[in-house]
Amino acid sequence: MVQYELVVHKGGLEFGRFGIGEHALTIGRSTEADIVLVDNAVSRTHARVYTEAGCVVLEDLGSRNGIYFNGHLTRMARLSARDSFQIGDYMFAVEPLVPMNSSASTISYHQGTLLYEQMVSTKDGDRLPILYRAAHLLGSVFDMDALLLQILNLIFEAVSARRGFILTIDAETRTPEIRASHTLDNVGEGPPLSRTLIDRVLGQQDAVMTIDALDDERFDAAKSILAHAIRSAICVPLCGRQGVIGAVYVDSGTKTLPFSHGDLELLTALGRVVGLTVENAQLHREKIEQERLAAIGLAMASVGHCVKNILTGMKGGAEVVEEATKAKEWRRIEWGWPILKRSIDRIEGLMLNMLLLSKERVPDRAPTDLNKIVADILGTMDLRAKDAHAEIHFDPVAIAPAYVDGTEVYRVVLNLVVNAIEACQDKGGHVSVSCAADALGHTIHVTDTGCGISPETLPRLFDAFSSTKGSRGTGLGLACCQKIVKEHGGAIECSSEPGKGSTFTVFLPPSGGMAPVTATFH
Repeated sequence: MVQYELVVHKGGLEFGRFGIGEHALTIGRSTEADIVLVDNAVSRTHARVYTEAGCVVLEDLGSRNGIYFNGHLTRMARLSARDSFQIGDYMFAVEPLVPMNSSASTISYHQGTLLYEQMVSTKDGDRLPILYRAAHLLGSVFDMDALLLQILNLIFEAVSARRGFILTIDAETRTPEIRASHTLDNVGEGPPLSRTLIDRVLGQQDAVMTIDALDDERFDAAKSILAHAIRSAICVPLCGRQGVIGAVYVDSGTKTLPFSHGDLELLTALGRVVGLTVENAQLHREKIEQERLAAIGLAMASVGHCVKNILTGMKGGAEVVEEATKAKEWRRIEWGWPILKRSIDRIEGLMLNMLLLSKERVPDRAPTDLNKIVADILGTMDLRAKDAHAEIHFDPVAIAPAYVDGTEVYRVVLNLVVNAIEACQDKGGHVSVSCAADALGHTIHVTDTGCGISPETLPRLFDAFSSTKGSRGTGLGLACCQKIVKEHGGAIECSSEPGKGSTFTVFLPPSGGMAPVTATFH
């Protein structure tokens, strides 16, 4: 007859309680032990505890690091109530067995952790398939509410439940909220469990089962029990790496058939699996939100810096025009107006690029003559090229029309040509543009002999707000080019050598499909 129990502690927390009878309790790292300890200082079969002639006997089974009893190593000892001993980092205390309320059962947080590990490692034939099915759902369902509902449905297959809820703790209010519910009865609204029980499970991290809620002091007054027709109920914590993040609750409704201790163990193990997934989803959502806020901050800072530079130019041009107007020197207005005009054009370009980057769009495709687009652009760039001492070369060859959005492709080529001219600004140079077509699609090359781009800059060249022009650039032009080309199913790439120039290559497939790797660039 069991008269004593062995209470296990680690780090000041209760690990579990085990009844001591004539059948010995084995202690060790082996999963076949009655009390499994996860500690390298513990041998696979370390010790055993049993009763003999009304006394508790502790016996070392040839362990490597021994047992400490009253501060001394021992191989065998007779224990009485309140005696304690230590194995590795675990403390064991012998206590008189206090009969547990027959209507209640509890599994501590640490017991639950080992229970899950044992259930998986020993390949429990009855319960392991449920864990495998739950793990499959965790890897295939990505909407959290849908996932929790499917987990709840899986629980209903495994245990004889009539109603169930899965709750998670709100990150801001720190209060539990229902994320999934399922019922086989028409029993009204609201979770049929008391706040006392929820707080017990969420606060102490225990898994709790009641066989008769009316006799269980952990529930509220009988009025609420009767209102929800609670008989047998289980509530287990959803445990993540950083603590409890929710709970699973099921009850048997008005059925008198209670849950078994095996049901409690299974739901406790499921709580470990689902808890980690919910925690990972919450951390992922928080990370995305942080990245979104960081991106907004970067965008605002970059736009603000760009607008400030443009406004500086506008202010200079406005001052020239204002002074010329006061002095009635009309010829001086001709000096200030181009500065104002360039600044207005830059603001317009900045706003158009921001609008383009802010939303996805489907290209308005139509047969388009790429040679005509290039010719029109170069015709407007003559004066700008002369100012930069750049010579433009374009020798069109006959090619079939491209099935693209002509307006958007015009913007891409215009941006690349302007960049090529500006790359020649300091020392002059040559800018050449060519178009080609074959069965794989259309290709546009824009090459300059200007300043070139450093190898460190190339990997982030198409990132938003990344500019090689200093205060003269917005860092949005190439990002917009890449977005437009990708919306066409194409690709854009740059090869460059500092001091010798750069070549930008745009590939536009005929049907919007991605270009083969071997055919895109040379």
